[in-house]
Amino acid sequence: MAYDALRQSLIDLFKETAEAHHTAFAATDGADPDWPMWYGEHLRDPISKVLGVDFTRSDLVFCLMTADLEHTARESGEPWQASYADHFIERFATSESPQSDTLALYMTPTCPFCRLVLNALEDLDVDIELRDIYADRDHRDALIAARGRGTVPVLRITSGDEDRWMPESRDIIRYLQETYGQKEAA
Repeated sequence: MAYDALRQSLIDLFKETAEAHHTAFAATDGADPDWPMWYGEHLRDPISKVLGVDFTRSDLVFCLMTADLEHTARESGEPWQASYADHFIERFATSESPQSDTLALYMTPTCPFCRLVLNALEDLDVDIELRDIYADRDHRDALIAARGRGTVPVLRITSGDEDRWMPESRDIIRYLQETYGQKEAA
């Protein structure tokens, strides 16, 4: 599915879920401190189908909470549904043409989560540029400009003129294995 269509599908799915949640919690005017659990249960099957990822409810709850934190931290003024869609695309969307993508890993040599990604990269034959944000201030500045913070690891996937910034070591490893790991089986 093309990026714009995928993004709109996710936005629509989040809007429908918000409406269903508000209806379910009408007596409290939508107030629900445990909203991520309700959303996780409601979204699990449809979002799994849209993204082609088999989510557990706990993984989905974690992603929703992280999306909410990212949205709040960025203070972009963008509707939360669009921000959440971007969050899920960054972490779970497949690349349309991985063979022509350019990859760069923003990292530090002492970060244990970066080490996890680097260890996974040793098992894959993937051309990737390592960008140490401590050794090169320009790399750190680029990361902060794109993500609003300098936490690593972050995989930058450039497809044509589009950049996608994927944080979280576990998501990066999953993406690399699913996208480039087939080379081992061939």
